[in-house]
Amino acid sequence: MDNKTNDFLSEQSSSVIEQSIAPGEVIIGQFLGFNSDGEPLVNHVASDSPVIAMSTVAITHENVGRQVALLFANGDFKKPVIMGFIYSPLMDILNNAEVIPEESSQPHVVEAVNLEDDRLEEPQKAETVESEVSTALVDGNRVVLEGKDEIVLKCGEASITLTKSGKILIRGKYLLNRSSGVNRIMGGSVQVN
Repeated sequence: MDNKTNDFLSEQSSSVIEQSIAPGEVIIGQFLGFNSDGEPLVNHVASDSPVIAMSTVAITHENVGRQVALLFANGDFKKPVIMGFIYSPLMDILNNAEVIPEESSQPHVVEAVNLEDDRLEEPQKAETVESEVSTALVDGNRVVLEGKDEIVLKCGEASITLTKSGKILIRGKYLLNRSSGVNRIMGGSVQVN
């Protein structure tokens, strides 16, 4: 294509965008960061490059990359106004989660489990080990992640252990496995009882 064709197509696409947006219509854009003067920069479908924006909400560097709801001053696509951020449940979880190292004055009891054996057996013996436990608090509920070579999820008498070697150990008084579709059990060999 020649330059005249490119110019025509770019003018046509921008006029289509301008015509398809009613006054007061919100466009979803992305917050890119700040320029050297500390002004917010956004990108949206009607711009080919970052545009300086005004904002009705507080913006920090933590918001870089988030989607924003944009209106435009006097309908000018070069004058976006950030009305707010698009809600993301994942961002909400990440913002509410915090990791707090616990310094326990009491030794932590670790169950000795034979991880080389494929069978799930009762713990053979308890060892006392001094360790620092990290705790993640999410909305006031507590989730404990332990160990460098494994992850242990515990709640009451139930636990799920994921090991570095790829083993998954599930323990509990009652185990329910339900599927609305196919429920497959696959392995080199499958043993029941």
